[in-house]
Amino acid sequence: MTDSLDGRAFATPRVLFKDLGDEAVLLDLDTETYFGLNAVGTRFWKLVTTAPTIRDALEVMLGEFDVPPNELERDIRELLDELVRRGLVRTGHA
Repeated sequence: MTDSLDGRAFATPRVLFKDLGDEAVLLDLDTETYFGLNAVGTRFWKLVTTAPTIRDALEVMLGEFDVPPNELERDIRELLDELVRRGLVRTGHA
């Protein structure tokens, strides 16, 4: 589980991001497996891989999506944990 939202998220060198409009696909170049992102996941990917912190990305999303903060945070943590588990993202401090 991603404990801290104050760190950063970095795409790993082995991932290729392909924007398909409302959705996106991540390709793991090592395993040649795809990971699909829906519109919310795609927006999160774009924000979290460029924001100063994961929390900053979450705050932007809270302003863009009509969802309770605790629900969005839970969903984002789950997505981020899955991305880390698959080796597509690493988290830490810059």
